[in-house]
Amino acid sequence: MNEIKNVLLCGLGGVGCVCASQIEDSNSYNFKVLLDEDRYNKYQNTPTTFNSKEYHFDYTLPDNTEFKADLIIIATKDDGLNAAIKNIKKFISEDTIIISVLNGIHSEAEIAEVYGWKNILISFYIGNSCIREGRNITQDGNYEFFIGDKDNKNKDIVEKLSNFFNEVGIKHKVSSQIMERYWKKFMVNVGLNQLCAANNLTFKELKQNPELIEEMKELISEVKLLAEKEGINNPQKLYDDTIRFLIEDFEDATPSMLQDIRAGRETEVDIFAGEIIRLGNKHNI
Repeated sequence: MNEIKNVLLCGLGGVGCVCASQIEDSNSYNFKVLLDEDRYNKYQNTPTTFNSKEYHFDYTLPDNTEFKADLIIIATKDDGLNAAIKNIKKFISEDTIIISVLNGIHSEAEIAEVYGWKNILISFYIGNSCIREGRNITQDGNYEFFIGDKDNKNKDIVEKLSNFFNEVGIKHKVSSQIMERYWKKFMVNVGLNQLCAANNLTFKELKQNPELIEEMKELISEVKLLAEKEGINNPQKLYDDTIRFLIEDFEDATPSMLQDIRAGRETEVDIFAGEIIRLGNKHNI
């Protein structure tokens, strides 16, 4: 398998820009951002600003047949995932690595339904929220990505991705327990992200309300039960670690769903509450 040289990004929201800015600043890769036609025309005239720096990325449309990606990063919102899966088709070769940094626990499986699991890794973003106002995005540098292989059978691919992230300066950790960490983030999103949005409170404000803290624990306990049914290791420990992290270590945040509510955008409630309902039906809970 060749080294990563050609990189394609789908999605220029907050997390996408964390990746895009680092790759672009490295100036060492053939890097393109995939857009649909509407965004292509819009972004040509309105550049993206990330942490006060203006970026003019190399944009491409889905009908480009000349660019084959060694790495594809999907960083859309959930409602853009199906279009992204369709639009990356012409950029994929036999050795293309695909990662999705969407919230939730289902995007990789949906990508694999079309392209197979061979070169799909599990990855997700942990860190302070990106603040987005139009095409102006800020993030304070407090973040990291977790990456790994769900079956721990493709260590060479994980190593290659890790080397690439090191070279461009994307902060990350490689985990041999990636699925447990993946579900821990899901616990945080279900218990914290949704609750802050529903009550129009930052997490610091929410923590001042004992009743909401108990509700948060109840929400996370639903995830624990489903994790057990889905065969995830140590669901009780995941629950305990998540509660400890949120109560003792996590000081404040304006979660992404709360930002969406305040900005009048559609939320990602379906990949949190909706996923809980789907899995509950699946396991007759």
